[in-house]
Amino acid sequence: MRLTDHVTLVASGAAGFDLTDPLDCHVYLVQGSRHSALIDAGAGRSGPVVTRAVDHLLLTHGHADHAGGAAALAEHLPGLRVRAGAAAVKWIATGDEQGLSVDKGKAAGVYPQSYTFTPCPRVEPIADGEEIDLGGGVVLRAVATPGHADGHVCYHLRTPGYRALFSGDCVFTGGRISLQNLHDCRVPEYAASLTLLAELDVDALFPGHHEVSLARAGRHLVAARDTVARGLLPRSTT
Repeated sequence: MRLTDHVTLVASGAAGFDLTDPLDCHVYLVQGSRHSALIDAGAGRSGPVVTRAVDHLLLTHGHADHAGGAAALAEHLPGLRVRAGAAAVKWIATGDEQGLSVDKGKAAGVYPQSYTFTPCPRVEPIADGEEIDLGGGVVLRAVATPGHADGHVCYHLRTPGYRALFSGDCVFTGGRISLQNLHDCRVPEYAASLTLLAELDVDALFPGHHEVSLARAGRHLVAARDTVARGLLPRSTT
């Protein structure tokens, strides 16, 4: 599903557009003139979400619906560089289902008992502020946004014509968030991340689930920040 000149939605599950496996998050392909990147990998239950050559896989966080497909992609694409927030790297590399809260997801019925998070040893940390130049003025910048999960990272996209944010599970349209009863979901850090994101120049918002916003997307980030400024937390999607 082509969203902009540079961004294509290549996977999306039940909490989205039902394009692929029901457990998949939104997976985005970002293309520049020289390189390409995937934002997130889906759950991995149907093999790799793309078969074409891709240079980078940028994970927003380690939860299975976003990172479970990383191992299949890394095996299928030998040149792929897999990146994630430093706090989540060890969990993803070893398939630590407690660290990644897969055990809690199974207990809640989110993941089937048969689901297994396949380790992805090739994952490397990405630093806050690190930029990946895809060519032709298309640049992705990592923005550390802990709160929903340790090691959560959003990716700010700059192109010659517009700006966008790949927000993972940090913030959704309408200023909604995903606050869960998990060991690494941290309210003060979440509030600080929402305040930080509202300062970004953003035309489009591409979250990990639910609706996307192709114009005036900064209003969704501001809505979340303004709720936090009143001493509250935005409405949660879960």
